[in-house]
Amino acid sequence: MKRIVLLTVVLFLAFCISSTAQTQNADSLSLVSKIDEDKSKLADLQTQLEERLKLKGEAIAKAQRSANANSTAADKLSDDPKNRKLAKRADKSSSAARKDAKTARRETDRVDKLNKNIKATKKRIAKNEKRLKKYTEPKHPKAG
Repeated sequence: MKRIVLLTVVLFLAFCISSTAQTQNADSLSLVSKIDEDKSKLADLQTQLEERLKLKGEAIAKAQRSANANSTAADKLSDDPKNRKLAKRADKSSSAARKDAKTARRETDRVDKLNKNIKATKKRIAKNEKRLKKYTEPKHPKAG
C-alpha cells in the first residue's frame, strides 16, 4: 500500500515538473519569436530613417531656396510696388515658400516619429531579452 501511495506521489510530481517545463519552454519560444520580430522591425525602421533623413535634408534645402527666392521677389516688388507682374511673382514665391516650409516641417515630424519608434522597439527588445534570460540562465549557479 505504501508503495502505491509513494509511486502515485512520485508520478504526480514528475507530471507537475514536466508541465512546468513545457510552459517555460513555450514562453521562451514566444519571447524568442517576439525578439526576432522586433529586430526585423528595427532593421526596417532604421532603413526608413536613412531614407527620411535624406528627404528631410532635401526638403529643408528646398524650403531655404524658396525663402530666398521669396525674399528676392519681395525686394523687387518693394522697388516698384505698382508693378502687377512683380506682385504676382512675389505672391507665387511666397506661396511656394510656405508650401516648402510646411513640407520640411512634415519631414522633420516624420523623422522624429521614426526615432521615437526605433527607441521604443529597442527598449522592447531589451525588455524581452531580459525576460528571456530568466529561462536561459541556470537557476542555481555553481559556487566555486
